[in-house]
Amino acid sequence: MTKQEVIKLLVLIESVYSSCLTRGETVLHWFKFCQELDYKKVMGNLQNHIRNSPYPPTIAEIAVFKTDRNALSEELETWILERSGIEQDSGNEIRRPISAWMCEYIPRKLTQS
Repeated sequence: MTKQEVIKLLVLIESVYSSCLTRGETVLHWFKFCQELDYKKVMGNLQNHIRNSPYPPTIAEIAVFKTDRNALSEELETWILERSGIEQDSGNEIRRPISAWMCEYIPRKLTQS
């Protein structure tokens, strides 16, 4: 999230919650912590918070971190392969069945094989 986007969030929070006054130190903290956040998703969370709460939000209440989907899917794929029971036996793969609940978390390319 850019500094301009953080300022937009803080201005919205101040305009909705009249008792909330943002000091310079607070703005610096928001700049520091919001660099890793996804602006559009945070704004959506802020809008939901405004609808449901009479109190200004904390960063933790509206935070949505950007994630690198490829890195996460590679980690998940590695974890699944390690835990799924795929073992090498004389060049043949022996597979133990995967629990039904886990199938929804497995990348499609693994479930198609």
